[in-house]
Amino acid sequence: MKLSSIGKKIVVFSDVHNEVFKTKKIIEHENADWNVCLGDWFDSFEYDNTHHYKVAADYLVNDFLSKKNNVTLFGNHDLHYFFKNEHTMCSGFERRKHAAIWEVIPNFSFVDKFKWHIWIDDYLCTHAGLHPNFIDPACKNNDDINTFLVKESKRADDALVARMEHWFYSAGFSRGGKQRQGGIVWLDFNDEFECVEGLNQIVGHTNQRHGTCSVLINAENSDNMCIDCFQNQYLVIQNGQINIKKYIDL
Repeated sequence: MKLSSIGKKIVVFSDVHNEVFKTKKIIEHENADWNVCLGDWFDSFEYDNTHHYKVAADYLVNDFLSKKNNVTLFGNHDLHYFFKNEHTMCSGFERRKHAAIWEVIPNFSFVDKFKWHIWIDDYLCTHAGLHPNFIDPACKNNDDINTFLVKESKRADDALVARMEHWFYSAGFSRGGKQRQGGIVWLDFNDEFECVEGLNQIVGHTNQRHGTCSVLINAENSDNMCIDCFQNQYLVIQNGQINIKKYIDL
């Protein structure tokens, strides 16, 4: 999926982790043409009662995904509740949470609305980021990378259902996994991320403890940012320009 910000307003946020009241306030305030979440709707240290999972699940399916101008990506903390695949399991999973989510949304047909990646202008958006070691050497430009990711997305979809592994949802060494670097839902921005020549990326997943977005500018001729910051900040993209906005200012 590709979105253009020319003549449009696109809001991008990440890592909701049950704090849907923040998400709702951001979306209502900005009134954008498109709203894009980079994944991780569930699991929280602070909002961790069973009730919070029911509220988050209800908002996700009956509000956010019910609107055609809203898009969400898979996060690692979403996958382990949506699929019976041991290879998607990560910290935070509990059977009570799983049961609460399934009580609200027992028909998981909505999962096909989740995406592995999306392009906004010339920025590749994934939950955690694409490491150069995973890219097919035959890829010469961003169009080739997109074609590669589309093919791998189909393989990842099939692997999920078949309860098999795929590098998309495999963790790297720094997150306790067995890969040198994590896949696009597991790559650690602080310890594993490496810039890809000519590829701009917007990611979440790696919590920035200082509560603000982290930006790597013009490294390897690419701009990269991690926006996992408790939704304290989010992006508004218009006419090719990215503006980092503060939730506290709403």
